Amino acid sequence: MTYRILVVDDELPALDRMKDLLQQEELVEEVTLFSHAEQALEWAVLHQPDIIFLDIQMPGIHGLEFANRLLQASLRSEVVFVTAYHQYALQAFELSAVDYILKPVKQERLSQTLSRIHRRYAFTRLANREQGESKEDNHCVPPSSKDGVGLDKSRDPHLSPEVGEEHPYPRIYCLGRLRIQSANGEMKWHTAKVKELFAYLLYKGEVSLEQMIEDVFPHSEPSKGKAYVHTCVYQIRRAVQELDLQEYIQIKYSDRMYRLQLREVWQDREAFVHGVSKRAGIEAIEEQTLLYQGDWCEGLDSMWMLSYREELRDRFLWLMEDKIDYYRKHGDGRMALANARRLLTLDPWNEHYALRIAEIYMEAQEKGRAKQFILDYIEQYEREWGEPLPEAWYEQMEDILEQ
Repeated sequence: MTYRILVVDDELPALDRMKDLLQQEELVEEVTLFSHAEQALEWAVLHQPDIIFLDIQMPGIHGLEFANRLLQASLRSEVVFVTAYHQYALQAFELSAVDYILKPVKQERLSQTLSRIHRRYAFTRLANREQGESKEDNHCVPPSSKDGVGLDKSRDPHLSPEVGEEHPYPRIYCLGRLRIQSANGEMKWHTAKVKELFAYLLYKGEVSLEQMIEDVFPHSEPSKGKAYVHTCVYQIRRAVQELDLQEYIQIKYSDRMYRLQLREVWQDREAFVHGVSKRAGIEAIEEQTLLYQGDWCEGLDSMWMLSYREELRDRFLWLMEDKIDYYRKHGDGRMALANARRLLTLDPWNEHYALRIAEIYMEAQEKGRAKQFILDYIEQYEREWGEPLPEAWYEQMEDILEQ
């Protein structure tokens, strides 16, 4: 997939440089340049480019106002601010910017931004497609029996609360979109950066002010970063107070260290990580995987989050592999297929997962569906990456079809 790019900057040399850099990127299909913000905004609303690189300090429409109008127009374009100024970073991310690049722009930094956007597009697109296909295909592999697996949620304190059951204590959900729910309602985040700072404290527990600035506000001067942190902490405390949760959620500060204190708060992440061991039975594994509703703090994409997000994802993936093995061993092809498709949705270009789906079709005597799935997967892969799958993959697939 390639992308249509709009660049808006009132400085012509900056426009020319961005054009030269972008034309060296394989992910770029076309580049449109504007030096007048008003004209650029009209063009963007009409043509809806995939990505907009936007200067901030411009005559006429300020870059932040430009981005705000894009939000009001419900454009789905990804916005990247390109500027020589540090001080607008917080406001930029409040407007859902995907990145904030400082001038002079370097090729490596630009490539990093485009790759991040490309991963987001690829994951979202395939996830939507696979969800639709799984609804259609889940009925095609007959289970060997109707003996369902019952889940006893009452025996482990880490397990998820029952739907519809009343809970006096707050619950923090972060496997997927970060949410805090209580008997008084769901917490409202003042800005995306406030939400990220809470996620950071939730992850770290205790952290120095300096480290927090470095990770959460990496492009800020120390004095401005300190002000950003204090503002975000104030907004978190205010949101906690609005739901009357001060007894359960507190942020303490002493000796230049911030500490998040939680009392009687249920967390899906804690239940997912500590609820059961890898040797537990299928009931416990089912419960764990049900907790995983998406990547950790989905929608927040700062660099400090990536490593832990991948760690949790990897844990989920091997739990899913265990489930698939269990259902295949017990002849329940319907459940095996549903879980294999969920795996492929999360990691769409993992050739091993594609092989597993083909194997499940073959085990159910569905050779026609296996072949069609293979053809569709090959087409999607080659369209996405512009190259064929590894030769060894084709050999493995042929072996599966000959079974």
